[in-house]
Amino acid sequence: MITDIAAVVLGYLLGSFPSAFMVARIVGKIDIRSEPDGRISASLVHRKLGIIPFLVVVVLDVGMGVLAVVFARLLTDSLLIVLASGFMAVAGHNWPVFLKFRGGLGATTTYGVLVAIVWWQTLIAAAVGGIIYFTAKKSGLGTIILVAVITGILLAQYLLHTGPLILVFYPLILILLMVIKSFQIKVAPIKP
Repeated sequence: MITDIAAVVLGYLLGSFPSAFMVARIVGKIDIRSEPDGRISASLVHRKLGIIPFLVVVVLDVGMGVLAVVFARLLTDSLLIVLASGFMAVAGHNWPVFLKFRGGLGATTTYGVLVAIVWWQTLIAAAVGGIIYFTAKKSGLGTIILVAVITGILLAQYLLHTGPLILVFYPLILILLMVIKSFQIKVAPIKP
């Protein structure tokens, strides 16, 4: 039980690492918390500092999601705890304790969590979502397509009795965190 709790808390703390804030501060000497939309994100780093700092943030954010799941698997055999740790990594990214609960939308951390849990399904979905993103230039649409494709594959696996039902709903649960964060930003943007 202690290791289960540790896995979930570690997931949150890993997700809370403010990579976009840190990269912007170190590379650009800027505080991206002053942006009016109330988000601290890789896309904001891209707009302010360019492609290389953006890629560093993406790798760090994806890595945090992967590490949360990997560490949870090392601490427990419970799929539910592993999924909870991944969930908490995304929640930590969206509401990081280190930045007074002001974070991003959690898309890149969600990708990391999904890669660590259902890697080949995520790679197939990322290919489809990437095509949509590069065609339409809409990251939100790409993310929605990615989650829809992963969910479809996991549903097919469940129907073929090769995967658990909880995995079918898991990508949708993670995307719900993005929806909640997005709604929070639109309704009441946080001022610095």
